[in-house]
Amino acid sequence: MRGRKRLPELLGELGLSGPDIGISGISWDSRWVSPGDLFFALRGTKLDGHVFIPQAVERGAVAVVGERDIRGLPVPYIRVPDSREAMGKIAAAFWDYPTRKLITIGVTGTDGKTTVVHLLGQLLPDCETLTTVRVERERLSCVTTPEAPDIQRLAAAALERGKRYFALEASSIGLAQKRLVGTSFKVGVLTNLTRDHLDFHGTLENYRRAKRLLFEMLPEGGFAVVNGESPYAGEFLSATAARAIVYGISAGDIRAEKVKELGWGIEFELVTPDGRAEASVPFPGRFNLENALAAAAVAWALGIPVGYLVEALRRASLPPGRLARFMGERGVTAVVDYAHTPRALEAVLSVLRPRARKLIVVFGAPGEADRGKRPLMGKAVGEYADLAIVTSDNPKGEDPAAIAAELVRGLEEAGAAYRVELDRGRAIELALGEASAGDIVLIAGKGHERHQIVGGHHLPHSDIDCLHALGYSEVS
Repeated sequence: MRGRKRLPELLGELGLSGPDIGISGISWDSRWVSPGDLFFALRGTKLDGHVFIPQAVERGAVAVVGERDIRGLPVPYIRVPDSREAMGKIAAAFWDYPTRKLITIGVTGTDGKTTVVHLLGQLLPDCETLTTVRVERERLSCVTTPEAPDIQRLAAAALERGKRYFALEASSIGLAQKRLVGTSFKVGVLTNLTRDHLDFHGTLENYRRAKRLLFEMLPEGGFAVVNGESPYAGEFLSATAARAIVYGISAGDIRAEKVKELGWGIEFELVTPDGRAEASVPFPGRFNLENALAAAAVAWALGIPVGYLVEALRRASLPPGRLARFMGERGVTAVVDYAHTPRALEAVLSVLRPRARKLIVVFGAPGEADRGKRPLMGKAVGEYADLAIVTSDNPKGEDPAAIAAELVRGLEEAGAAYRVELDRGRAIELALGEASAGDIVLIAGKGHERHQIVGGHHLPHSDIDCLHALGYSEVS
């Protein structure tokens, strides 16, 4: 895919012109520059990419796009008002606008994004998915929604492989930072919206406004799929020209009736404008049923027959690290889940509480993130757990003990029994040692992740590997 574009052709997307130079790639991190790249200097929250322009040129960048007034570079410099917006538009042009040729689906919301995208990969034939799990596995930029060149590159590769659909997570930060500029969406999905990322957005209104950007991007011929139980459903639908599709339990265009939770699954009647059908999913929880309905609503809107949907839902699976069950020799069940917001924790705990003789929870909170949600997380755990083990969860540059103290505030408010063990591996071992037959140990927060971020270092750690080392086997 390298060596295909000329600089004037790309700059035409911005209404600008430049010298006739061949561009073989796009980069925004000076460490990753290859000879022939067009380098974008981005202003970050901690670092300013303009500082690294000399390194980018030294590594072979043949032109630079930035926002500052810079002179005297040995390569062409193009000044723009917004480097990120420019990068999104130029990335789409560089890879020949692949999201226009695919049916592209964006999923936003505080919780459930990964699961809905993962399910879409199973309900839509020839669907490429881009989730938080894949971002970590392939070491892509950012945590949930990668930078625009990564998105366009992956979409172009999917198109080359004959894919028809492209479903991805649209995070609030990704939307606010314009990583999705240049992406052409056909469908937008809102799962739910509660407090998160206020360290970045500042206010809930700013957070909501960022997520609403996805719906503002939808075309008149597209679909706006919203959870009818969200108090913000009407606000998001009023922000778009796309056709409204409402889903929910008991109410909506796509809904579930006669819901029965049986063992580790759910049976229900799937109701659509095209008729009703008996359906089931092989995983528990009202929140997961909502996620399944969200994916079913998208698939139905895109013309997938109800009979196909029912069969696909019956065989569907959750993403790695989402309600993943493990059994030990003593009859103890361990569950690994990515839940790291108050709402997500409460949703998972409400599923496990009636299934457990005693419920023990291992959890922490990420560092350098919304501190206000930490006591709320502690309170959510304290209201359900018989014992909580407070530990580390990607403390980054913060003191793990200080993070734990904020979680403990919520636990004490709920009157919960708790211990603090900041070594996550030891915390898991301690929790399992406290459990007996019929008990459930929830290990929350990291799910699929395989690293613990401490300071600026990614230290190897996997909750799942810890369980395997302690003799626990995953239940399929």
